[in-house]
Amino acid sequence: MNAPLVSFCIPTYNRSRYLDSLLQSLSDHLAEFPFSHEVFISDNASTDETPEIVARYADRLPLRSVRHETNRGGRANYQYMMAQAKGRYVIYVADDDCVMGAEVARAIEVMEANPQIGIAYAPWRLLDLVADKDLGQFYRQDRDVLIPQGEHRMLLDTLLRYGIWPEIYICRREMVQSVMPRIHEQAYYAFVHASEFVEHSSVLFMKDSYYVSMTNYFADHQRVQGGTEEAEMAWDRYRSGLEYILGRASGQVSDMERLGFLLRIQDHVAERIATAVRLRMRSERDPVETYYLAYRLKALGAEAKLSMALSSLRLLAVLAFLAEDPELNRDVTDLVCLGTFEPDLRDLIVSKMKHTPRFVAHASQLEPLGANTLVFARGAQTADVLPAGSSARFVSELQLMTKFPV
Repeated sequence: MNAPLVSFCIPTYNRSRYLDSLLQSLSDHLAEFPFSHEVFISDNASTDETPEIVARYADRLPLRSVRHETNRGGRANYQYMMAQAKGRYVIYVADDDCVMGAEVARAIEVMEANPQIGIAYAPWRLLDLVADKDLGQFYRQDRDVLIPQGEHRMLLDTLLRYGIWPEIYICRREMVQSVMPRIHEQAYYAFVHASEFVEHSSVLFMKDSYYVSMTNYFADHQRVQGGTEEAEMAWDRYRSGLEYILGRASGQVSDMERLGFLLRIQDHVAERIATAVRLRMRSERDPVETYYLAYRLKALGAEAKLSMALSSLRLLAVLAFLAEDPELNRDVTDLVCLGTFEPDLRDLIVSKMKHTPRFVAHASQLEPLGANTLVFARGAQTADVLPAGSSARFVSELQLMTKFPV
């Protein structure tokens, strides 16, 4: 039996519900696929219904499935799958995403006609299945861009110019075997891999997508979006990956060009930090940590990239610290807000606190307060304003605003 031209490679572990939807989609999208192909599934010792799902599609797709006896880990499973694929071209497909067969075929036609191209990258579309909404492409190019072999400078310029994330690609199998792409911690894998690939062959960045990433699959889905977590935390790895490419381009750039690239890399990182802040806010992550992340943009002179003013992020950090700090709240069961608080601010405080606060306009209205009470005083008031005999904890607005500057 002849080897297939294309391998669609799907690593999976305990996501039978998503895999079922993917295989159904592939049976539709590949029904008229013009090239010989295999759908290669590498099951990382799933304990759910994955084997039954795979068996269900055996007569509907050219399936080849390997089921590991033990969980190899995600990276090892991915590397095994890419190494064991039989096609001339390998295409990674996450078990909760899908591909568009006609668009894949067009990309294969381009690579068949241009043997110097070892790998073709493409943007991906974002689709919310629950809302039935196409969210567009993750990044956009105005044209296809071909990077000649060895042109690391052009590679870096193209990545920065278009904001390309080189994660989705069609690659010749021999390229994967030669380059041995791996995922490491210190530099973002996709940038490192692109630089490794361009050392071995020409690299094509296509403007049109063939891959669809599902942002919302089921109304009740519980999956973790790995890409979202990466975007929230990996900005320094992004910087490191781009600096790795710049290092490989050392012989192709002047000192002035190097400085220019470093500034562009810094701007790219600032964009990613702003994105991380936005994602953290949407996910209601710790406001104190979000504030410190956002403050990095002030240092970079890129505060304007924030979707919420730093002063507003500061207020949320102040209230989170007031509500959550373990020492400030040790044994506290009563919260007193002392001073004049505007209605909107009162509502915000009430919504953020663990204990329903008492709002008191003036300290003269208070009885002596015990050690189980925390007083949050407006302005620059000090604990001296509390009634004699009080043992309450005390923190002022000025103290917290000084702790969290803008």
